[in-house]
Amino acid sequence: MSGMQFVVDFVSALAWPIAIVVIVVFLRRPIVDILMQLASSLRRLRSGQSDAEFDRTASQVKAELTATVSAGAPASLPVLLRFAAATEDDPPAAIAQAYGAVEAALRDLLGSTGKLVPVGSGDPTAVARFARDQALVPESIVRAVDGVVTLRNSVAADPARVTKDHAMKFLALVDALLFAIAAQRDRSIGAQSQMR
Repeated sequence: MSGMQFVVDFVSALAWPIAIVVIVVFLRRPIVDILMQLASSLRRLRSGQSDAEFDRTASQVKAELTATVSAGAPASLPVLLRFAAATEDDPPAAIAQAYGAVEAALRDLLGSTGKLVPVGSGDPTAVARFARDQALVPESIVRAVDGVVTLRNSVAADPARVTKDHAMKFLALVDALLFAIAAQRDRSIGAQSQMR
């Protein structure tokens, strides 16, 4: 083997690796952009599943509340969104604040009707079931409270994924739920005053 043949073989053996290095060097920005878009798409796909789950649960809660409101409460829902300002800065905090209002409203319902309020468990579902057992709220409110608890738990599990839109939907559902609970409280108080 001659020296010239050795150089030719050596250059031809390095041609593909050198070509790949040159391509990567010249195209590194587009390659990085493509990889970042791929990673973002995968993240969106994963969060899309949680968004779909959030929306599905929110729709179920809305259906429960619609059934309750149309069963005898006034036709228009007031816009109470007390925690809407917090959705801009901290959507998970707005959800947590609104979530606390649900148990408070249920306890107010029980207290206003003279029922013994169960010891604070921090679980609005237990309080709602107790109110249902006392014939103060229909099953649809219990299911709506279950849905709100499920939504709040999904937010607590991954607060980084919570968007302003999620918080606004949650607040709207909680406002509707609070309205339905208040309507039940007014109905129960009215029934008690008629019995006297």
